[in-house]
Parts: sequence; C-alpha cells; structure tokens
Amino acid sequence: MVVTLVTSGYEQARVHTELGDIQGLIEMIKGEAVYQFRDIPFAEPPIGSLRFKKPVAHRGWAGLLDGTRFGPSCMQQHSVLDRYVPNSNQSEDCLSLNIYVPRTLALSANRSVMVFVFGGGFVVGQATLYDGSYLALAGDTIVVTINYRLGVFGFLANPDLGLPGNYGLWDQRLALEWVHAHITRFGGNPNSVTLFGQSAGGFSVSLQSMYPQNKGLFHRVIAHSGVAEGHYAIWQSAYKYATDIGRRLGCVSTSSYAECMRNIPSDKLLQAQNTIIGERSGGKLQFDLLVGPVVDGDFLHLPPKVLLQNKSSQSYRFFRSLDFITGNVDTEGSIFLDSLPSIAKDNSFNISIGIPPNFFCNDIGPALLNAYFEKDINSMPAENILCTLYGATDRPRQAQLALEAYADSLYYTPTAKILKDHSEGNNESSSYQFVFKRPIPDPILTQSYPPWWQNGSAHGAELYYLFEVYDYQTNSSINVPDNDANLQRTILKYWTNFAKTGNPNSDDVPVWESYDAVNRKYCSLDTVTTQKKNLYGPRVNVWLNRLPRIVHMDSNGIIIGK
Repeated sequence: MVVTLVTSGYEQARVHTELGDIQGLIEMIKGEAVYQFRDIPFAEPPIGSLRFKKPVAHRGWAGLLDGTRFGPSCMQQHSVLDRYVPNSNQSEDCLSLNIYVPRTLALSANRSVMVFVFGGGFVVGQATLYDGSYLALAGDTIVVTINYRLGVFGFLANPDLGLPGNYGLWDQRLALEWVHAHITRFGGNPNSVTLFGQSAGGFSVSLQSMYPQNKGLFHRVIAHSGVAEGHYAIWQSAYKYATDIGRRLGCVSTSSYAECMRNIPSDKLLQAQNTIIGERSGGKLQFDLLVGPVVDGDFLHLPPKVLLQNKSSQSYRFFRSLDFITGNVDTEGSIFLDSLPSIAKDNSFNISIGIPPNFFCNDIGPALLNAYFEKDINSMPAENILCTLYGATDRPRQAQLALEAYADSLYYTPTAKILKDHSEGNNESSSYQFVFKRPIPDPILTQSYPPWWQNGSAHGAELYYLFEVYDYQTNSSINVPDNDANLQRTILKYWTNFAKTGNPNSDDVPVWESYDAVNRKYCSLDTVTTQKKNLYGPRVNVWLNRLPRIVHMDSNGIIIGK
C-alpha cells in the first residue's frame, strides 16, 4: 500500500535547481520513503511555431514549481492502459519528466541514474504509468521517467514538405540533457546513467545508442523487446503518410504544408491520425509501423543496419562503448494477435479456431519475408522454407506457429544480430541477453486472446515485475502468484546492479553470464532463473543465414554479396 505524505516532510522534499525550485512529495513504499518530483518540464511547450520541430530547452520558472502531481500525457488515442494512469489528461504541452529518489535526498549521495523510455508503438504511452519507486529502493538508484511526443505530433515526416521528423527522439535526447545538467541537485551521478526502454522505448534507446553526439549523456543501455536492427525501428511509409494526412486536413494543396499543419487544432489532428491508423491496422497483411522514426539525415544519416555494418563509423563505435543488455519475452508474437481478427475477417476464416495452413504459406509467410528484408522478395524457395518450418496441418497449431514466425523475424533475430554486433571482439563494454518467461498478471490484457493462445509471456509482461504496476494501483484487482516474488526481487537487483556497474551480478542473485557471439548465453527469467545458450537457435539461424543466402542468389544460383 502507498501512503502519500504531503504536509509532514514537505520542506524536506524541496530541491533547488538552476531553473528554479521544485516542491516534491514523499511517498512511503512498504515502509520506506521515496522522494518524488513529478511533471518537471524539460522543454518549452511544443505548440504553435514549435510544433513539428526539435524541442527547445525549458527556460525555467519563477517561484516554486509544484512537483506533487503527475502532468498530462502527450496527445494520443485512449487505450486499455488508461486503467493504470493516474489521470486521463492529455495535452501537446506534455514534455515533462518524473524523478524518484530513494530514502534520503542528499547532494552527496551520488547515486546512479536510470532513465526509462516507455513503449506503445510510438502512438500511445506515458511516463506516469511507470512508478520508479521500486527500482529506486531495490538498488538505491534514482529513476527518471520521461514523456516524448507521440504519433503525428512526434514523428510526422516528409522533407519535401518541410518536415524532417523524429521530434519524439529529439524530445528523449533533450530529457537526457536535462538529467545530465540537473540530476546532481537530486543526489544523482550524471556520469553513471543507464537508458532503458521497452517496445517502442526499446527501439528508441537502441537508436539513441547510435547517435554519437549522445556520448556522455548515458553510459549503459537496456533495450526490452526492440532493437535498432529490427524492422520496427524505422517507419517505412512515413512520406506517404504525410501526404495522406495532409490531404485529409486540406494542407497538401497549400503553399506551405508545414505551416498549414501547425495551424490545425490538436484534437482535429489527433482525430485524423486515429482515422488513418484505424484504416491501416485493418485486414491488410503489411508489417510496418503506424508512425515512428525515420532516416532523416540528422539524427540518423543511414538506416541502423547500415551504420552497424560500417565498423569505422562513429555510430558503431559509440554503440560498442556502452554496456548493453537486451532481451525479449518468450511470446513476442502476441503483438500479432491485435491485428489477426481483422485479417481473419477480410480473408474469411475464424480466428478463434486458428489460421488455415494455406493462408500462412501463401500470405503471412511472404509478408514476413518482405518485412524482414524490407523489400518485395517474391522468392518461392524462401517461401517454401517458411512453410516447412512454420507450417502445420491443423489450424490451432498453425496459429501458434504463425506467432513464432512473427516473433522470430521481427524480434528474436534482430536481437541476435545486434548482440553479435555489440559483443564480437568487444573488450570495451559488456553484453547480456535475457528472455522473460512469466505471463502478464493482469487478465484484462489477455482476455480477448483466442482459445488456442497458450498463455505465454506476452509483450510487456516483464514491466509488471520491474515497476510493480499491480502494487501501486489499488483500483485494479490483479493476483500475482507468490512464487513470482523472488523473481521480481531478482529482476530489480539485476537491473539496478547493471545500472551501477555495467554488470547485473551480485552475491544475492543467480549468476547471469555475459553474452558472446560463440556461446550466446542468456538468462532465462522464470520462477527459477537459469542460464541457457542460443535462444531459439535453429529458428533464428534460418533467418540469419539460410534465408539471406537464398534471397541474395541470382538466376544462376550464385550468392550475391553476403
């Protein structure tokens, strides 16, 4: 149970910064104090002439800033996650962060800092959802959660129309600059910062790790369920989207598309975005971000895969200088379940029964090939390999294997790729891999899943253990198995140990062996934590090695390139 202390200890929860004084509050978490400073603005409101531009650092405030309440979320469509959020307010003026300081507020504490970037497909999510108190207490670290612009507000891009994109990524970077400049006033160490995030947050922190100008802003990275080499790191259809939404809002035919879009009311812009998302997330078999980062020639000069192939590039060198953990849940294919009902409807099959084998072989498999290689493949030999590897004779089993194919191509294989790029011959920093095996504790999030779903660890399940979402939200009735308590303690220790030293190990947790490209060891996070090798190795090998050899053959069967 959480008890908020607002009056007693009021003066003790006050911090002076160069931007002005901040009044926080003290919360008692399981008998221990956590100082919380909420809704601290790190940027000027990105509205009017600042919409669709890089954020501008906040100039400060007069008087005492009230940091006792959570601020609004950035503009977004409401989702099932709203049930966890302290308030449902939304605004374009949302670029703020929250700071969690354990036990004592002292300048001399010099604690390591953990900065969290939330996920949600770059279209939903908010910092307030993630209570950093538990991580802060478990490892005596300072935890910071940040907001960044989402959807069309954060990523609308078409350089020909005057919009470079990636505003949400620049928001994240400006938040890191704020932490670097001001965290000492909260007792934090700006020279020991870990950047971590899940899903879109995982893609984000991985991309931030490839921007060399970030050197010194953070020193370690944890990417959950998303890495820069994954297909979902880059928005492939951004320019077409910009034209489509501009046409709906009457801005394409104007003399200045960008200025026209800046003058559209925020609710009307959000409505247009949501309409397009609804249309594009229908029954079409296309694996692309609805909105997200682009190669803009500024934050990203080339696609991440290309940057990491160039071992002399500054991006490659910066990435390899950072201690790195990455991993996944064991059924990342659960994401595919969101779009399967509309796909089934458009293709006349009953998703509650499963997926017809011929639909996987003729439609899903080829679409995954196109997404993985990011071009139209049209290779019958490659399609036949997928049909053999993931094909089944009955519909429930075929559906389960389709989720495996989705996860292998878009999550597990990119994870293996980036771990190899980071670890191979690297004596400068550490590499670690994990897989999370426990199901989501909240049944509401999986109640719509079809009967053939095997209740694996769905996308985002580990966050319940990392942030104790279920513990501080008294309005949700969620049962968490008692035997998961030890797993939770282990995860909290692993993450905070790594944040402090670059090594997740300590005497009070099971040994987590580092990753190398030969042994490929990883930590299996389950009720019993174990060390294993070569996660989904045979399946991942097909995507890493066998399919590329086939896809890059010419008409005479000669391999072109690697």
